[in-house]
Amino acid sequence: MCENCFKNEIDSFPTEESWIRFDLELTKKLGTQKIKHVQFKPDGVRDKDDGEYIYQCNSCHQKWKLKDPDYSFRGYFLKMKDQ
Repeated sequence: MCENCFKNEIDSFPTEESWIRFDLELTKKLGTQKIKHVQFKPDGVRDKDDGEYIYQCNSCHQKWKLKDPDYSFRGYFLKMKDQ
């Protein structure tokens, strides 16, 4: 991890406000090319376009997986261990 990606993992987004703050930070990092979207992994549930978004830091190459919050499921943003 480095200054260009994220310092902490997020186990869940407890409020809509925390999700919006994170989403804005991610959007800024994507816009300044500090991080890039590299893959979408569908979860395989029929009739549902859901899954994990994979991002990678352009500096340290750390990969992150994002699962958007959805109703009672609060989502996450975690480092990928298997690089």
